[in-house]
Amino acid sequence: MLEELAPATRLLRKVKILAANPGSIDDRLSVNSKISFQPFINYLKDKSKASSGTRSRFYKYLLEKFEPGSDPSQPLIDPSPDSKEDLLELLNTTLFPLISEQEKNAFALAVPYQFALFDYTPSFGKLFVDPEKEHFLLPEGVSMEHMRHVQCSLVYEHVLDKFYGIKLNDNAGLIYPVVDRESGMRRYYRLRIDRRFIDIHLEGQLPLIQDCAVCLNTFRILDLERQLRTMPLSLFSMEGFAVWIAEDVTAEESLDAIKKALLRHGGCDAGIIDELKMNIQALVGMNNVEVGLTPFVKLNNRFILDETCTRHGLIGNRWRASDENSERAYRACMDFLTEHPEPIPVCMVDEQVLDNAPMLREMWTDGVRSYIVCPIQNDDGLLGILEIASSVPNQLNQDIMRRIEPAMPLLSVALLKNRDAFNARVEKLIKEKFTALQPSVEWKFAEVAWEYMQNPDTEGPDCVSGNVAFDDVYPLYGAIDIRNSSVERSQAIRKDLEVQLDFIDLTLDHLQTQLQLPLLESLKFKTHNLLQVISKELLADDEVRIHDFFEKELHPVLRHLQKSNEDVQTVIEGYNQLADDTAGYFYRFRNEYEQTMTTINNVVLHHFEQAEETMQRSYPHYYEKFKTDGVEYTIYIGQSITPDRQFDLLYLKNIRLWQIRSMAEIAGITHKLTPSLPVALQTTQLILIHSHPISISFRRDERRFDVEGSRNIRYEVMKKRLDKVRIQGTGERLTQPGKIAMVYSNPKEAEEYQEYILFLQSKRLLSPGVECLELEELQGVSGLKALRVSVNLEAP
Repeated sequence: MLEELAPATRLLRKVKILAANPGSIDDRLSVNSKISFQPFINYLKDKSKASSGTRSRFYKYLLEKFEPGSDPSQPLIDPSPDSKEDLLELLNTTLFPLISEQEKNAFALAVPYQFALFDYTPSFGKLFVDPEKEHFLLPEGVSMEHMRHVQCSLVYEHVLDKFYGIKLNDNAGLIYPVVDRESGMRRYYRLRIDRRFIDIHLEGQLPLIQDCAVCLNTFRILDLERQLRTMPLSLFSMEGFAVWIAEDVTAEESLDAIKKALLRHGGCDAGIIDELKMNIQALVGMNNVEVGLTPFVKLNNRFILDETCTRHGLIGNRWRASDENSERAYRACMDFLTEHPEPIPVCMVDEQVLDNAPMLREMWTDGVRSYIVCPIQNDDGLLGILEIASSVPNQLNQDIMRRIEPAMPLLSVALLKNRDAFNARVEKLIKEKFTALQPSVEWKFAEVAWEYMQNPDTEGPDCVSGNVAFDDVYPLYGAIDIRNSSVERSQAIRKDLEVQLDFIDLTLDHLQTQLQLPLLESLKFKTHNLLQVISKELLADDEVRIHDFFEKELHPVLRHLQKSNEDVQTVIEGYNQLADDTAGYFYRFRNEYEQTMTTINNVVLHHFEQAEETMQRSYPHYYEKFKTDGVEYTIYIGQSITPDRQFDLLYLKNIRLWQIRSMAEIAGITHKLTPSLPVALQTTQLILIHSHPISISFRRDERRFDVEGSRNIRYEVMKKRLDKVRIQGTGERLTQPGKIAMVYSNPKEAEEYQEYILFLQSKRLLSPGVECLELEELQGVSGLKALRVSVNLEAP
C-alpha cells in the first residue's frame, strides 16, 4: 500500500503522543497495544530475503540500526518514544521518500488501533491536529458509538484475517468534512489505516467462529455487542505502529452528498437547490466562484419564465415574469441555448464575447470575467442550466468543466424533479379550483392556473379570473338506464325486512319462554302488523315506520333485557349478530341487488372507457360520465377544444356512428350477462341528438361543465327530462330493454341517423326495421320525435 502513496517529507521532530479530543471516543473500550519496531524489522527481513544488490544492502543497513544492538525492537512500555527520535527520523525517511510535495501529503504514525498519534506530516497536522498541537481531532458531529464501531471494526478486521482467514466487508474508514482555515472551502478527507507494521498476539483461547456475530455469507459483523462478548478485545495484544493515510475525496463525497440530497427530498425546492449549489462549489474546489442552477419549466410544451426557478441562477436572477424586458431576455437566452446546447466555457468575458452573447452583459457589468454555462438536457430537451462565474479572467476553463462533469447526470435528476414539482403544482391547483380533468381540456385549465399562479395573493371566491369556456362544440348525450331499478331496490328491501321481522317474531317467542313480560306480547303484535303491511309492497312511509320500530321500541327493550340472565343474553346476542352483519342474513336481497347494479355499471363503464380511448385517438374531445342507476355520459367535440388540430364534421359523424354502435354492443353485453346476475335486471339505451353547436363553460360551484347562454338551455332541459318520456297517445315508455331510442327535434337529424342505422343493420348489430315515434310533450319542451331500433342481442 505504501508504495502507491505520493512521497512525503520529514515529519515533525517534536515527538509526543496526541490522544483524541476529549469526549470523542469511548474510554471504556480498552485496546492493549504498544508502540514497537519489531513488526517493521520483520517486514525488512522478509524484503531482504527477496531482494538483491543495492536494495538488499539498504535493507541490511536498516536492520543494523533497528536490530537489538540498540534494543529498539522491544515494545516501548513508556508511551513516550522521545528516546527513539533518531530512529523515527530514519523510519520516516524509509517509509516516505525524500522527494516530496510538502503541502499535498498527509500521513501520521499512530499507536496500533488507538486514536493516538506520535508523529505526523505538516499537512496532516494542519487538517487533523488542533492549533495547540494537543489533540488528534476526530470528525465533528460523529457519535461516540460510531467511533467505537470504527475502532472495533479495525481490530476485528485484522483478527479475523490472521486467525480465521476471513476478510470483512466492513469499510472502517473515517470521512472528515474539513473547512479550510484560509479559504473557507469545505473539503472531504478519508482516513484509512495501513496495518502492515502491526502484529496481533493471542492472549487466550479463540472462540468458534460460528459462536460469533460474523455473518459467513456477507462477511459482516451483524451485532457488535455480541461480538465483543464472544470475542472480547482482551483476548489480543497489539504491537507495532499504524500509518494513517489521509486522502482527499472531496469529489467523491460531493457527488455522494448530491445523491443523498436527491433521495432525502421528494421534490426540488429552494433548500435542495441551495444544497446542490454548495456541493457543486466544493466539487469545483474554489471559494471565489458563484454557482447558479436554473431549472426550466414548460407549460403546454412551451418554456415559461417562472421566478421560483430563475432566482437560483446567475444570468436570470433579475428576471421578473411581469417585466417585458425580462421576458425578452428570457426568450433570447432560451433561443441561444437551443441553438448551442453544448457546455460553453468563456475563459475571458469581454466586449467581443458580449457581441455574440449579449445576455451576459449585466453579469459583465457586475464584474464577471470568466464564465461557464452547462445546459442540462434529456430526450425531451432542455431541463435547465448550471452556471459558474468568477471575477478572475481565465480562472474557469476546461479543467473546471471536467471536474463538474460527473455531477451532470445527478443534476438532471434534480431538474426533472423540479419540473415534476411544477407540473404537480399546476395539477393541484387545477384540482383544487376546478376538477380532475381529461387531457383534451387540461391545456385550457393550465393556462388559467398559470394566470393565477402569477397573481397568487389575490383572494376571494372569484380569485381565478379566467373563464374556462369552449364555444361552438357539438354535444352528444347518451344514457344506459337499468330498467325498474327503483322497483327492484324496493322489492329487495321489502324481502330483507320480511326476513328480519320473521326472525324478530321467533326471537320474541324465545324470550317469552324465559320472561313473563306483557311488553313482549305488544312487540310481537306490532311485528305481525308490520309484516302484513309490507306483504305485497313497501312504501316509503312503511320503511320509515319499521326503522322507527327497530330503533325506538324493539332495540331499547332488547338492550335492557340482555342483562337478565345467560339464556336471554344468548338469544338476544344471536339476533344482534345478524342485525349488525350488513353482509349477512338480514341483508341478502339488498346485497344481491347492489351486486347486480355494480356488475352492470362496471361492465358498461369498462366498455365505454375502452371504446372512448380509441375515439380520443381519432379526434380529442371532452367526455364526462355519471354513474347513478346506470350510466349517463356527455361528449363535447369541436375546434375550440383542440385548437392545434383542424376540426372537420367528419369527426362528428364518426363519433355519432360510434355512439350508436357502442349502445348496441352494450345492450348485447348486458343481455348476455343477465343469466349470471343475482337479480335479472335489464338495461335500456337512450341517445339525444342535437345537431347545432353550443357553448359550454366550467361552473366552479359544481366543478363541472354546463351549457352557456339562454339559447342552449333547451338542450340541458331535454337531457334532464327524457329518462321517463312516453310515446304520444300510448302511455308506453320510450326506452325499452333490447332497443336503442334516439330522440331528435329536427327531421334532418333523423335522416343522418337513419343512414347509420342502415349501416349497422347491414353489420347485423341492429335488427331490421325502424320505429318513427311522436313523443308526449314535456314541461318546457315540445315537438320531440324519436327513432327506435331493436338490437340484435345474439350478435357475436
